[in-house]
Amino acid sequence: MSGDLSNVERLRMLHAVWRRGSLAAAAEVLHVTPSAISQQLTKLEREAGTGLLVRHGRGVRLTPAGLLLAQRSERVLAELRGARADLDSLTGETTGVVEIGAIPSAVHTFITPALTGLAVRYPGIEARLHEVEPEESLPALTDGVFDVVVVESWENLPLTRPPNTRWTVLRDDAATIVLPAGHRLAGADSIRAEDLADEIWVAWARRTLANAWIRQTLRERGIEPTVRHTVSGFGTQFAVVAGLGAVTIVPGMATTIAPPTVVCAPLEPVLHRQLYAVQPQGETRPAVAECVAALVGAARSWGTGGS
Repeated sequence: MSGDLSNVERLRMLHAVWRRGSLAAAAEVLHVTPSAISQQLTKLEREAGTGLLVRHGRGVRLTPAGLLLAQRSERVLAELRGARADLDSLTGETTGVVEIGAIPSAVHTFITPALTGLAVRYPGIEARLHEVEPEESLPALTDGVFDVVVVESWENLPLTRPPNTRWTVLRDDAATIVLPAGHRLAGADSIRAEDLADEIWVAWARRTLANAWIRQTLRERGIEPTVRHTVSGFGTQFAVVAGLGAVTIVPGMATTIAPPTVVCAPLEPVLHRQLYAVQPQGETRPAVAECVAALVGAARSWGTGGS
């Protein structure tokens, strides 16, 4: 990381430490190391002329001065978003960088055509796409890392909405069972999880919302799953299903990349999720608005022959 960051970026780091509760959690959201944040906040302390952090057990806590500055930084970052929008409007053109965080199944399906079309209509918009899960993208949105994020919210494990955010519905989706191609239920039109109670399961990596979701979904159906494998990425999950004879549950949209070595069938009873585009409540930049509009159009037409 460069040593000559602006104080605005240092304020963003202080804000993240305040909101996340630790250097490590802030570093994860900002995709830097805890030591990098510590170094930058030391420089901010010198600028402020007072201490902002103190050791607290194995972590840190904000001093009264640090808390005051962190709370003020929230308003500063909001003002900067507004200033960026005002500067964009001066040119009379829709331009600028838009940082997008999105769940994998949306990246695999409608986001790529959405951004392709956006680039044709608005060549001055530089859309930067990052694959990231909601438990990381939503905190990063509130800390100013992303301008818009695409998230999923399952009906049996709904997301908590951070304050001062605007949620736009993109589309609905449903859970799907994935089995090895030679499985005894491979020809079924739909599958009850109870019929797979004794199977070996593959799930997303531990300590992720996706891992918690699959376990909760099965437990709601009276199954204490034997999760022998935990991996990241739908392609890797499908490989484990095909090669190791495991089973899993994924969003229906994820099956667009399923290989012929697995079979997919709707979960019975149907379990829905809603996809949303989320942005800060005060975001007024035309580039972000056009990006969200492109996501909405592509998401709602995907799978109907419209994209």
